Amino acid sequence: MKPDLVSEFHLNVLKFYYLYVFPFVCLTMSLFITVGSTSFDELIQTVTSLEVIKTLARKGFKKVILQIGRGTVIPPKSDIIEIEWFRYKDSISQNIKEASFIIGHAGAGTILESLIENKPLIAVLNENLMDNHQTELAQQMAIDGYLAYCSCSNLLETLKQCLHSKVFVPFISEPNMFPAFLEEFMGF
Repeated sequence: MKPDLVSEFHLNVLKFYYLYVFPFVCLTMSLFITVGSTSFDELIQTVTSLEVIKTLARKGFKKVILQIGRGTVIPPKSDIIEIEWFRYKDSISQNIKEASFIIGHAGAGTILESLIENKPLIAVLNENLMDNHQTELAQQMAIDGYLAYCSCSNLLETLKQCLHSKVFVPFISEPNMFPAFLEEFMGF
């Protein structure tokens, strides 16, 4: 459900901003990747692949910060882009605020924090999870235009599309709006 306040004009202004102004306003464009409280080694391997790192560098990204949870894959060093990583923090809110772009597991918390901060987000589905409720949430939020979603197998292509021309609908945060959406969506 797109907010009624968003017109074609507003979407064109946002597209212009994200494509032509935003890269120059953010002197150090950075990507923040989060896997949440579990492990998602496939995501860490994918975002630190040479092809993804080169794509980010071509688009002006200088830094990648990864929250790897309890995963076993340790991000490799890179001569192309600065790479930092950590397992857990009490809060990743500051990382989300400071990032130019977010890639994260499709958990509700990651989605909500990214949307509230109006950060472009790719929600990556962990296809190894059983009873993956994240799929339905990511699909609906993508249909509504708030984010893009994919699996690790098509992350590079999704990232290229988002960095080239994707414009996300701004998330208008009202108290209790997202929890109400989740309750309705989950059938409570």
